[in-house]
Amino acid sequence: MKMLLVEDSTLLREVLVETIANIQHVTVADTAATQQQAINLLDSSQFDIVLLDIELAQGNGFEVLKHIQHKNYLFKAPIVMMLTNHAHAYYRSLADDLAVQYFFDKSMDFDMAMSAIEFEAAKFLNNKQTNKLI
Repeated sequence: MKMLLVEDSTLLREVLVETIANIQHVTVADTAATQQQAINLLDSSQFDIVLLDIELAQGNGFEVLKHIQHKNYLFKAPIVMMLTNHAHAYYRSLADDLAVQYFFDKSMDFDMAMSAIEFEAAKFLNNKQTNKLI
């Protein structure tokens, strides 16, 4: 699976890249720290999964999500996982309204987020193998 990691904290971005490198069949293909960087990358390449923070150095993850969901988006929409320090009820509700598949609190759900990535990678691999057999 090809992942886009959208996180403005350099330290956390490095930790995530290192952690995700240990997950089989997932590659962090690119990273972005701002809304515009993320949108530019999403417009230039297909990603299977996006790990997305809400508050970015410039802009926010919800605008990135809306870009992916726009009817004119060039590629197949990736799986979206939000990993944020802003896991308030309002943001959870907004994420639900925008059909975010996964929403995690950085401080409490980090391991769950990594498990969800592993789960999606296994599912992706299964689908890929099934399609080869057809």
